[in-house]
Amino acid sequence: AVGMSEGQRCEIERRIARRLARLRAERVLRYYGDVARRFRQAIGERLMTRAHERARHMVFVGKPGTAKTTIARLLSRIYKQLGVLEKGHVVEVDRSDLVGAGVGSTAPMTAAKFREALGGVLFVDEAYALVPPNSPGDFGHEAVATLLKMMEDHRDDCVVIVAGYHREMQRFMESNTGLASRFPKMLAFSEYNDDQLV
Repeated sequence: AVGMSEGQRCEIERRIARRLARLRAERVLRYYGDVARRFRQAIGERLMTRAHERARHMVFVGKPGTAKTTIARLLSRIYKQLGVLEKGHVVEVDRSDLVGAGVGSTAPMTAAKFREALGGVLFVDEAYALVPPNSPGDFGHEAVATLLKMMEDHRDDCVVIVAGYHREMQRFMESNTGLASRFPKMLAFSEYNDDQLV
């Protein structure tokens, strides 16, 4: 412009450049935001349409130290990002958290932990300990029955992952006829070799 100094012209050009850069950034963010939303929606709908198959519940088998708990936490965060789970937190439990010492105490304990996990993942470590071998009257069977009922009642609100040694988990899965249909996925975790630990 007439009468404009070199410094003023440079300042205006810098402002225009910043404004253009901001607009480009906003367009890029909107584009990738739309892509991310479409991706979450597509994956979420795909998962939700399979909810009746209870496909999200899983069995993790492997020795201690093979990252079963870590993967459960990652899965919970991924499900939250996909909009499948509301909170994406993980509630870690074992037999002592679910099975009471007396008659009538197990179902309330199990239900309370399940409700704590709503919106996230209930991770049951050493789940086979719920049903000790050759112990048909053990209170752990009541815990399993309560879990199955609450999984049915809240099938879209919680993901349940049961974990433990492979052989023991196979026995666990055979202890109740309702387990196999609700846990269609079994993931095996191998021990790390020397190269992976370096």
